[in-house]
Amino acid sequence: MSTPVILGINLAILVALGAIAKTVKSDPTTKGGFNFNYTTSDLVIMAVLGALAGVINTWMGNIWYAANTVSPIYGAALQGTFMWAYVLAYFLVRKSGTMLIIGLIEASVEALLGNQAGLSTLGWGISQGIGAEVVMAFCMYSKFGWLALGLAGAGASQFGTVWSFILYGWTSLQDYLIAAPINMISGFIFSGLLGYYLGKMIEKTGLLRSTRRKEE
Repeated sequence: MSTPVILGINLAILVALGAIAKTVKSDPTTKGGFNFNYTTSDLVIMAVLGALAGVINTWMGNIWYAANTVSPIYGAALQGTFMWAYVLAYFLVRKSGTMLIIGLIEASVEALLGNQAGLSTLGWGISQGIGAEVVMAFCMYSKFGWLALGLAGAGASQFGTVWSFILYGWTSLQDYLIAAPINMISGFIFSGLLGYYLGKMIEKTGLLRSTRRKEE
């Protein structure tokens, strides 16, 4: 397999996930649009979540490496556990680019804490962040329901395997395609749904009332 083939497969998957996210009903829904006007509160939320996720994911990364030594299929089952903070931050901040920024912060913390891939860990932060951003871009960053965010988590999980392939290679296209739905289910549940429900829990505390700008 070549990198262009893997990239093409994953771009097609992102387009499919984005198209589905665009059509699903979502509550809440805002007017959306591309908005990079981050407030101080937004930056604080992203910094704290990114650092926390980096610490947790450093520990999870060791389990992921061990699972992959047995079989990439086992690694795929854990692939979706790394992006919950991306989705949570997006739910809280509700602005485009949030998930990519979280990916960069989280991966940088992992690299500093000793992830086995070193600075190459940034590749996962970038690829996973891009995957989630593309899915939400199809919705014009206007949907924040569990299904839409679950699809974003699935996209992040699957697109992160592009970087895994570049770093480690994957000799069998059949194995890669078998692992793909496992990656997406893992991302849907452990990143998308977890991020969404954590966000709902925080929202219910009222902590966001003074920081979130209400959108019609």
